This record gives sequence, C-alpha cells and structure tokens, in this order.
Amino acid sequence: MDIITQILGNVANIFDVCYMLWCIVLLYLSLKKCFLKNRKGKVRLFLISAFTNPLVMFFVSFYAMIIPLSAVILVFNLEDYNQGTILIISVITGSFLYMFLTLMFSRLVGKWLKAPNRSLVTFVYLMFGVFFSVIIRGYSNETLEASLSAFVLSIASTTVLFIASWLLYHFVIKALSQLTDKKREVNTKIFLIPPVIFNLTYVSLAFTNTKLSFESTTIVYIFSTIIIFLFIWAFYVIIRNINATNEAIEAKDEVKTLSVEVMEALAHTIDAKDKYTNGHSVRVAKYSRMIAEKMGLSAEMCENIYYMGLLHDIGKIGVPNEIINKPAKLTDEEYDVIKTHPGIGYGILSEIKSRPDLATGALWHHERYDGKGYPEHKAGEDIPLEARIIAVADTYDAMTSNRSYRKFLPQEKVRSEIENNIGTQFDPEAARCMLKVIDDDKDYVLHETCESDE
Repeated sequence: MDIITQILGNVANIFDVCYMLWCIVLLYLSLKKCFLKNRKGKVRLFLISAFTNPLVMFFVSFYAMIIPLSAVILVFNLEDYNQGTILIISVITGSFLYMFLTLMFSRLVGKWLKAPNRSLVTFVYLMFGVFFSVIIRGYSNETLEASLSAFVLSIASTTVLFIASWLLYHFVIKALSQLTDKKREVNTKIFLIPPVIFNLTYVSLAFTNTKLSFESTTIVYIFSTIIIFLFIWAFYVIIRNINATNEAIEAKDEVKTLSVEVMEALAHTIDAKDKYTNGHSVRVAKYSRMIAEKMGLSAEMCENIYYMGLLHDIGKIGVPNEIINKPAKLTDEEYDVIKTHPGIGYGILSEIKSRPDLATGALWHHERYDGKGYPEHKAGEDIPLEARIIAVADTYDAMTSNRSYRKFLPQEKVRSEIENNIGTQFDPEAARCMLKVIDDDKDYVLHETCESDE
C-alpha cells in the first residue's frame, strides 16, 4: 500500500512539474507575442522567462525566509510560542519579498523589451503568478499523503489549471498583444491590484504550510479555480473594451485627418480660381490659428478656427473668373458681385449639418468692428469672434501677398496698418494678438512665400 501511495504521489508531483514548465513556456510566448517585435533576442527572452518567472521568485523568497528562520530556531533553541511568532513575521516578510521581486523583475524585463507601458509587462507576470501561486500551496503530510482521494484532487485541479492557463493565453494575452501593438499609453495600474492581492494571499498560505483537511483543501481549490476564471473573463472584457475604444479613437482621428485633407484640397481649389491669391486660404487659416492661440483660446477652438479659415472664401466659387482675375480696378457693379461671395459661401457651408460652425467664417469675415463692413454691417461683438479673428488674418495676408501691381508690403508697413485700424476695422484683442505674432516673426517669414505647416 505504501508503494502504491508513493507512486501516486510521484505521479502527482510529476504532473505538477509539467504544469509549472507549461506555465514558464506560456510566459515566454506571452512576452514574445506582446512585446518582442523583432526576431532577435528570442533565446535571451526564454532564459529570462525561465529565471525571472513568479515560480522562481517564490522559491527565492521562501528559502530567503526559511533558512534564516531555521537557523534562529536551531541556534537559540526557541520554544514553540516564539517559533510561531517568528513564523508569522517570516510569512509576512516572505510574501512581500516575493511580490517585490516579481514587480521588480517584471519592470526590468519591460525595460529590456522597451515596452511602451511597462505596467503591461508587470500585469503579465502577475497573472501568471496567480496560476503559480495556486499550485505551490503547501500542505502537511496529513493532507498531502498519497491517498487516492488526494491524488484525484491533485490531478483534477492541475488539469483545470492547464486549461485555465491556456485560456489566459488564448483570450487575455492575444487581446493584450493587440493593445501593445498600438503603442498607446494605457493606465493599467488598476489592473494590477486584484492579481497582487491574490498572489499575496495564496503565497502567504504557501509559506505557512497550513494544515487543512481534505474537504477544506477541496473547497480552497474550487474557490481558487472560480477566482482564476473570473480573472480571465474580467481582464479579457477589459482589454477588449480598451482595444475597441482605441480603434474608435483611431477611426475618429483618421476621419478627422481625412476631413482636414479634404478641406485643404478644397481650399487650394478655391484659390486656384484667382492666380493672384495662390495659397491664400491655407495661410489665412494658419494665421487665424496663431491669433487664436495668442488669445488663449482652447485647443479645440483654435482647430475649429483653422478649419473656418480654410473655407472662408469658398463663396468665390460662385463669382465669375473674369471678375476675380481682372487685373484692372473693378467697377462698382463688379465689386458688388465680389461682395456676394460671403453669402454664397454661407449657403454652401450651412448644408454641412455636422459642422454648422464652418459657415460662420465664410459669412462674416468681411465685417468691420465699426460696422462698415459687409454683408450685414454687423459691428463690435455682434460679429462672431471667429469671424473677427479671420478678418484680421485675411487682411494681414492681403498685405503680405504679391499682387499684379505690387510685391508684398514691408513688415513695418503691415504692422502699422493693423495697429492704426484697431477698434475701427479690427477687433482690438484679435488685432493686438496679430501684432504679437508679427513681433515674434523676427525674420519676416510669414508672407506669401511661407509654406503652410500643415
């Protein structure tokens, strides 16, 4: 009977060892899939996985506590009470040493792998620590005797852990690899709390070598299994949702980029009607954004003003080319036709229901602060702020662009004209901010030959 129980015990131990090796291989595959983006370093990564995995950290922590404890008890011949006190201190210290080593080595591995977010590497280590911590729990000989019931429990629980660890790799790790491929910074620190608590709790039990009955052992294994499967499900859902959110953000960014490119292309098309104003709309958009930034407006509003500036002259589509490109002075009738382009632009852009604000710059960019502009003779703050900003940028570009009858004006002349028209033609705050932009432009690069930075 003793031989049979010994054989059963050895088989159970071999099965446990196979499971531990399986987890080490899975840890290596997980790190490789998520963080090793080239073919180099596979051998080194496998060695790192073999010698820095949570199982090794447990045994290092265990013997770092047990050897000094045994030496103290042996040297001082301590009584049972004192042994118990030292054991409790050893358990607490050993558990935290285990967690410290696991966290430290996972961070170092993350640094070696150049992971954008090293907390994700730590998360992988801790999740595998959960699987190791269940299998390394200690029992007394009374509970670990190789009875048939204990053998069945050991084989069954380890088989479940085999399956659970594969599910971890298949669902959580693969989803995590999609997240790390994006290289987007993710705050995963909240992910670390549950596996840290689980590891500390179960490793503490392993250190104490708690005496449990067979029934209690079965309950612990069942409870551990439930917790592990909950971990897998919870983190699979969390990481999948993060990936879905990132994909939505990236899709939104792509749409935004496409929209800007379309608006810039349309702006170039508008400017192509007038051979004397090549690049005018892009420059006005750029200068408008500069003014808005000087005014301390939000980043979102600065971007919106840039878009309005791109399309502020879209109404020129409805003006005949012979009028736009006439080199001589316009007649009153022709000038009246030119003055229709704000209304035409408003009619076009107001059809964009998702961005009704784009029409603002088109309709009112020729209004004056003193009310003498067109088309509606608005004055002061009745003119939308965006239009007041674009009006300053529009005039600045007109003075700093080449015309058939002159080259762009000297910077001092342009500055003087804007300063002299503060409060009459221009909104005071927008004009003063334009003056700051001019003063910052020491080398006078902001004129027609300056390319857009977009």
